[in-house]
Amino acid sequence: AFKMVKERRREHGNKIATTWAQGTAVMAFLGAGVWGFLHTLAPVNYFTHGSQITAAHGHMAFYGAYAMIVLTIISYAMPKLRGIGEAASNKAQVREMWGFWLMTVAMVFITLFLTGAGVLQVWLQRLPVDGEALSFMATQDKLAIFYWLREIAGVVFLIGLVVYLLNFTVDKKGSNLAPVDES
Repeated sequence: AFKMVKERRREHGNKIATTWAQGTAVMAFLGAGVWGFLHTLAPVNYFTHGSQITAAHGHMAFYGAYAMIVLTIISYAMPKLRGIGEAASNKAQVREMWGFWLMTVAMVFITLFLTGAGVLQVWLQRLPVDGEALSFMATQDKLAIFYWLREIAGVVFLIGLVVYLLNFTVDKKGSNLAPVDES
């Protein structure tokens, strides 16, 4: 993706759609490739299957491989569908860039917090210490800090999504669109 953008013959005005496409490659590689591969190796998966490590892999893989490609297509198509042209205004693209970074960084932190919870979960629940492992609910109590951190990252993600959606309320000149009078 990065090589194709670097070697392109034509400069495309919709830079944010290109950013989304490049982000898709990175996040899908990390989520599906790195997290997926590491925790599905049989000796590791014996302990990690169904833990928060699985949830970490699922969050980043889905965001990178599916959600981001949909957001890429929307970012590419929306200016054309709205009759703006090839790309939205610079103001709209900057606003959408904020949405991109807020959502993507938040998803990285969600993944890291879930991974930390998963490692601790495997340690406490699946590897007996002093002869006995903790129960599922006792383990969940110990993971609470990771869940609260994940919640904070989720709120940042939501803010990024709202910023992304607000991008589509900006017209070609960069000003907010006036409501349509139906009368």
